[in-house]
Formats: sequence, structure tokens, C-alpha cells
Amino acid sequence: MEDLQLRIRNPEEEYVRSRFREYYGKADVKAPDEVERREFGFGGWERKIEVRHLHVGNAEELKGKLAMEAPLFISYSVAYYEFPDMRPMERKNWLGADVVFDLDSDHLGLPCRKRHGTKWVCDECLAAVKDESAKLIEQFLIPDFGFSKNEIEVNFSGNRGYHVHIRDKTVKKLSSYARREVVDYLTGTGIDFDSMDFRNVAVSGRKEKKLLGPSPSNPAWPGRIARLVSRLVAEKRLAEVGVEEKDAKRIYKKSEQFLKSVREGNWDVVKLERKEEFWRNVVGRLGVKLGDRIDQNVTADASKLIRLPDSLHGESALLAKRVKDLNSFDPLKEAVVFGDQPVRIKIKNAPEFRLGELTFGPFKSEEKELPEYAALFLLCKKEAVLWKS
Repeated sequence: MEDLQLRIRNPEEEYVRSRFREYYGKADVKAPDEVERREFGFGGWERKIEVRHLHVGNAEELKGKLAMEAPLFISYSVAYYEFPDMRPMERKNWLGADVVFDLDSDHLGLPCRKRHGTKWVCDECLAAVKDESAKLIEQFLIPDFGFSKNEIEVNFSGNRGYHVHIRDKTVKKLSSYARREVVDYLTGTGIDFDSMDFRNVAVSGRKEKKLLGPSPSNPAWPGRIARLVSRLVAEKRLAEVGVEEKDAKRIYKKSEQFLKSVREGNWDVVKLERKEEFWRNVVGRLGVKLGDRIDQNVTADASKLIRLPDSLHGESALLAKRVKDLNSFDPLKEAVVFGDQPVRIKIKNAPEFRLGELTFGPFKSEEKELPEYAALFLLCKKEAVLWKS
């Protein structure tokens, strides 16, 4: 009886799968590198991964599986295996893995979430996670790790964020420990005062030593620390890193001199009690504040399954699209692949949302005829059912 129930699908799932099946029958979904070495996982109406440990021999076989089975989610391993379909994991014989960063707007603590909840996406939250993705690439992967733009691939996840893939073969053999070290660097874990180029220097005629430190032009984390402190001072936001009001006022009063002196590496223009302890505490808090909002487990896990680029996302009916130009990319427009033929649905509850050039909603217990791409979006969110006239 349980097996029979697993085969019974509701009308909404059947409809969504039929549209996904038609899409996959026509679409040219590019297989990942060394597809025969990857483990695949398919998901459905209830779970993003319902079955895994799947092996695909080549690109044509992958295309056939997608057209035949029409999974609502399809993921593949960042790892390469000798035997991708073996289990338990130890029998697969791990050969290496890509490095992937998963950035999701859910991790950003954005105020827009209070308006529309975590199920939905809006221009505000998608813009914020795009900025975080650009920061990861432009401020870390290229200058600090030395990757070129040609070695970095960006994909929209199909729902709330972006996946950043490193295509450099030198990272393929990194262990889980090494990947965790990369994550720790990106998130500022372990950053402290002593590692940020701060030093006390004796000055002739002065009893107290002069505190020198990083300038905004310094590379890597020292420069980031100097830039963020400068921004917090300029915008009078030192309270965000625990600076008491009396100390903040003292710095704000001489903010111009402070900002100029920090550009020269001099952190001693404002006289503070226990100045070394003061800046040590600030730097400790900044290590947390500056960390990129990445899903740390995805990067550190050398056997993680990640969304297949060019596949459909079962929570949105949007495409997990490869991004050529991150700055100009509009996910709520460019990831829409279904047509605008009208579909009748009964909507439970949905906030205002944009897809393509149109804005829909808000809706609450309404029967509507919407373009198919918008109807599929709501059906996949499970906030609508097909309208049975």
C-alpha cells in the first residue's frame, strides 16, 4: 500500500511534471565536466533529493533521463568518483571535487523577509545576494586566491541565490580540512588584532608608544579591516561593533583627521583609554561582520550535491541559469522559461511578486487566470491548486 501511495500524484504535481517534461524534451541541458564520474540526485514534490547515488554515462543519457523522468529537482556531486553509484559513500572511491560556494538570500537576515517570508523572493533580497556574490568574487577569489574570471562560473540557483564554481584543476584535490580552511578565511574566522598588521612603535619624546596598523590600500584582510572601520566612522555606525557611545563620540569629533591618518596606517590620532585593547575588541567583532554570507557546509563538504546548471527548480519553475554578466543579470526575468498562455488556478496566499515585466498579487483565497510561468511559480510554491471548473 505504501508503494502504491508513492506512485499516486496530485493533479498539481502531474501538471508541473508534464510542463517540466516538455521543457527537458526540447532544452539543451549541458552535462557537467566528467559527467560519468558524478553522482546524481533527483527530487520530487516532497523532497529536493528523493533518490541519489545515480550514475549517468554521458550527456545524451542525462538528457534522456530528464525528458523521461522530469524530476522537479536535479543535483549532481561536486565530487568525482570512480564508482558514483556505489554505496555506502566509502565504496565510491573519491577522486577529487570542485570548489563551490552557495550564497542564499535566506542567510542575509534581510528586512524584506519580514514582509514576504522565507518562501518568497523579491528584487531587494535577490539584489542583496547578488552583491554578496560579486563581493566574494571581486574581493576574495580574484585578489586573494588568484583565480581569473575565466576560472569562475556563476549560476543562479533557480530560487533564492547563486552558486559560484571554481573551475581550476588545482583545487580538485583539496581535502575537506583544506576546504574548511578556505571557508574560515572567507568568513573571517580566527581573525584577530595580532594578525592584522597592528604594532606599537616607540616615538622619540613620547612615553606612550604609537599605534600603527593597516591602511585601506593593504591587501587581504588587513585592508578590509581598515576599509570597514573607515566606513563605520564616516557613517557614524561604530555602535554596530560594540563601541561605547563616549568612545564613538570622541572618534566622530575627529573623524576627518582619523580617516586621513588611517589611510597612512596611523591609528593613533584619537586618544583612547587602553587603545590597544579597544581596537583589539573592534577587530574581533569585525571578523564576524565582514565574513561572506556563504553556506559553509556546501564549500567544506567534498561530496555535496549541488543544483545542476540549466535545470529547473521545483520550488519556482525558474531556470538554474548560467550567468554571463552578474552585474546586469535579472533572475526574475532571464530565468523565466515558460510561456504566457493562461492557466486557471486557485491561489491560497501569496505576496506581491514580479516575474518578467509583470507584477502579480498580492493574493488571498482567489481564483485567477495567470500566465503559465506565474501559475507554475505559485503551484511550485504550493500556494495554488489547479482551478477545477
